[in-house]
Amino acid sequence: MASVSATVKNGEIVTSASQNSLSSENTQSNSGMDKDAFLQLLVAQMKYQDPLEPTSNTEYISQYAQFSQVEALNNMSTTMELSRYSSFVGKEVIIESTDSGGKTSEVRGFVDFVTFEDGKAYFSIDGNLYAAKDMVTAISSEYSNAESIAKDFAKEIKDLPSIDSVNIKDHGNTITGLLNLYNSLSDYQKGFLDDDDVSDMNKYVEKLNELLVAAANAAAKEAEKTSGNDEAGEPIVSAVAGKEAAEEDSAEEGGENTSATEEN
Repeated sequence: MASVSATVKNGEIVTSASQNSLSSENTQSNSGMDKDAFLQLLVAQMKYQDPLEPTSNTEYISQYAQFSQVEALNNMSTTMELSRYSSFVGKEVIIESTDSGGKTSEVRGFVDFVTFEDGKAYFSIDGNLYAAKDMVTAISSEYSNAESIAKDFAKEIKDLPSIDSVNIKDHGNTITGLLNLYNSLSDYQKGFLDDDDVSDMNKYVEKLNELLVAAANAAAKEAEKTSGNDEAGEPIVSAVAGKEAAEEDSAEEGGENTSATEEN
């Protein structure tokens, strides 16, 4: 079993949650009656029996049968405990232990593996061992996933600036992503979201819509303005072209008149 080192602070030993859990487990293990204790009592009874009134063979056989039953029940209990606690490997659990001073500590994490020693099960969480009996809560993957989504959602909302400082370029994708995420969640997952976070998301979405509408209107006006300039330019070009054509026609007519005068 992995050893746990103690931390000394201000001249006093500070125990960790894993130490508290293991210490409590070892104390209960030492104070219990197991098959070894039963065998020791049986041997002591045989050793110190009254030689004038020895215990009958039938009674010894009866006691040995009882010992065999105790051993079989103990082995069965160990096997059932192994099967039960092994099912928690890879799952998230909460371990709660109390030290000698009455202080309760809580550890939450995923079970990496389960180990057994002296018929007792221990969870390995983040490199530390904890007595399996100190587990108070087992968390389903669905619950853990929904809780994680809620935390990420809250962080995204918190990282956004104030409503008045929002702009399309810097925050448009984030706000749209939050809305898409919210719409993709199940009712169970939405139940983990904070109402204030959902309310803030709606405000950001409303602000983004206003910015998008304003940007679309501005783009439409710009396009209309550009289109208007193009239409106003055509008559000018036509007028200039008409003037040049008239001058050319006048020159040609003048030339013909000159020729006619010369002939006359």
